[in-house]
Amino acid sequence: MKLAHSLVALSIVASLGLAGCNSTGSDQQASVSGKKSLEQRIDDKTFPAVFQAWNPLDMEEKYPTTTHEQFLNNAAKHSLLWEEPVSQLGFNTKLVMGLVWDHKYAGLATSFTKESLAVAQANQAYLLNKNPNMVTLFEVRWRDAPGSYLPENSEYWLRDDKGNRVAGWTGGPEPYYMLNYKNEAFQKRLGEQAKAVIDSGIYDGVMLDWSGYLPIVKIVREYMGEDGLLTVNIHDEIDKGEKYKEYINGAFMECGPNGRMPNVEKKLCTWESMAKSLKFYEENLRKPTVNALEAWGERHDLQSMRAVTTLGLTHSDAYVLFADYNPIPTPDHMHDWYDFWDLDLGDPQGKGQEQQDGSYRRQFEKAVVYYNPEGNKTIELEFNLPHRSAATGKVGTEFTIPAQDGDVFYSL
Repeated sequence: MKLAHSLVALSIVASLGLAGCNSTGSDQQASVSGKKSLEQRIDDKTFPAVFQAWNPLDMEEKYPTTTHEQFLNNAAKHSLLWEEPVSQLGFNTKLVMGLVWDHKYAGLATSFTKESLAVAQANQAYLLNKNPNMVTLFEVRWRDAPGSYLPENSEYWLRDDKGNRVAGWTGGPEPYYMLNYKNEAFQKRLGEQAKAVIDSGIYDGVMLDWSGYLPIVKIVREYMGEDGLLTVNIHDEIDKGEKYKEYINGAFMECGPNGRMPNVEKKLCTWESMAKSLKFYEENLRKPTVNALEAWGERHDLQSMRAVTTLGLTHSDAYVLFADYNPIPTPDHMHDWYDFWDLDLGDPQGKGQEQQDGSYRRQFEKAVVYYNPEGNKTIELEFNLPHRSAATGKVGTEFTIPAQDGDVFYSL
């Protein structure tokens, strides 16, 4: 992983052949000069590598979004992001790249509007100039969708015995209904949409939410080809990873290891299951691998932020995120930006290793990272030379890290 401090010169190729709003396939292919290959961008990312899941960094005073440039600058702090226009625009959430389906009913579309493609090309060039290692994905809806996604009488809706649409997700700005994802014609349409995403040249791959469904995972991979990224929200479900490993490059590990809400004991994943499944995904999914590890929590909970960040750093080359609890009444996955994420670690010097005291350690070029798992005792560290703690700013040779926490130390 090479550090990318310099900005690359980028420009959109003028001869794009965009004739008409219904352009498809290679006619919608965007080309950016100076753009690194996908493998290079993944390999060259800096650590910690943070991702954006649909919704943005939310710290208006420190990171304003008054101008479009400011909005893109905030997005460019992330090394991986994905978006989906139907749900996000329904919440009046601004898109980063900005492709919009070219059909009254997005569920019937197989191409993007010419106008949104031009916007996305400009956004892509700007973002890659700010962060040459940025990777982007586009979510294709397969499980449920807002009622406006398809005509009411479409065969693509799942219906009950009375012929009524079956209710889906309850957190949207309009009623959501289940999609008939076992319908072969609908599966084919999903494949066509995945192909359109890749052919646009804007996104590096496709994201599927809601743990996926094997026939859809297969057909999406078939239509999008072998080179694009495919990631699925499978949390800590290793059994799903085993089923999908031939087809997907990564898992979105959407997890609430501290509970689904403050003072709610029911969890979505545990810290232990996150570590175990992350190891499996890193070792068994397709290459290049793009795992995205997220923990929910309250924004002031710096210990949990450090825990998920150092878990990711010591167990993987994954992207990480500490974001709001999903059930709170705001758009999901909004988050602060932490100084801890601006640390300069340099390249990893090998894989992380479990220590005799139960913690995990990984050496980087410029610092050493420790993660102390939940349930372990407080660990005591002693260095031969003075070090500085990134968590506390303390300088010395002796430090402690409590359970379910982590830290980064710089030699002085």
